[in-house]
Amino acid sequence: MSGDTRPGHRMRAEIAEQPERWLDLLLGRDTIDAAAELIVGARPELLVFAARGSSDHAAMYAQYLAHNLLRIPAMLATPASVTGFGTQLAYPRSVALAVSQSGSSPDLLATVASFAAAGVPVVGFSNDAGSALASASDVHVSLAAGAETSVAATKTYTAELLALALTLHRAAGTGWTELDERVRTLAASVTTDLATPDAVDAAVGVLAGVERVLVVGRGYSMATAREGALKLMETNAIAASGWSAADATHGPLGQVVPGSVVVALTGSPAGRDSVLSFADAAGALGGRVIEIGPGVIDHASVRIPLDEKDAELLSLREIVPLQRIALALAPSRGLDPDNPAGLRKVTLTV
Repeated sequence: MSGDTRPGHRMRAEIAEQPERWLDLLLGRDTIDAAAELIVGARPELLVFAARGSSDHAAMYAQYLAHNLLRIPAMLATPASVTGFGTQLAYPRSVALAVSQSGSSPDLLATVASFAAAGVPVVGFSNDAGSALASASDVHVSLAAGAETSVAATKTYTAELLALALTLHRAAGTGWTELDERVRTLAASVTTDLATPDAVDAAVGVLAGVERVLVVGRGYSMATAREGALKLMETNAIAASGWSAADATHGPLGQVVPGSVVVALTGSPAGRDSVLSFADAAGALGGRVIEIGPGVIDHASVRIPLDEKDAELLSLREIVPLQRIALALAPSRGLDPDNPAGLRKVTLTV
């Protein structure tokens, strides 16, 4: 960590290394291909994603991607059906994709066991090749993110996004030459972003003293809205929430008062109009808007430029500014983002 002992030094280092970890993930193409072959060979009528916390946000992203790449219905599992109600589900011809940074959450493992009992093959994604999830999976894809010591997940989250994207793309027939080029281009863009602090610093200034934040997106950006809000919440004790812009007009808009902050994710062309409409409505109520995207909100208080051409990998790039904002804001609130009060690195939900 280069001798850095400031609050958040672990999170800072882990954010910075993300582009390198994405390139490391490209080296695991044999297991990614094995996972893709399992999906193709099963000829599934349904994909089922099982996850918790940040991993659930990655699964939400992959749900959209599965629909668009494979044209197969995809759903998010409900672990409480297994652990709370003891229900054993019957599935159509399916493949399960279980996503967990640690690979050790009891309710996730119970859900994976229920898949096996139903005859559903499982592809596991975790950052620990020796995890219980790895052992319980028919194919295990390592996230290759290295040790993550900050409580707030950053590099393991984006590694999940990329591992899922690569697996689904390979199942759809996308070649490795194309994927390699796209990932390297993305990594280079984020490396450049990380060297540009001005807009992030301006966003931190807007958020100073704020206790409630709405993060809104649509499509692939829906996962970013949820994950970005979680990062602000767990590192800054802010009442942050992430929403689809389409849903946010049905209630969350009511919490916008003069001075409220809305983070608008405009990078994804799909659904952008509804994000713009929500930002306009929030602005009319006196809300201040931070735009992360191509700069299409004229009244935004802060614009963090992000003109990503690769819409399918957009979620990896657009979460990084929110990670950086959460990191930079916490010390100004007297908090250490590496060690949020009351939280642990691995949450063992049952």
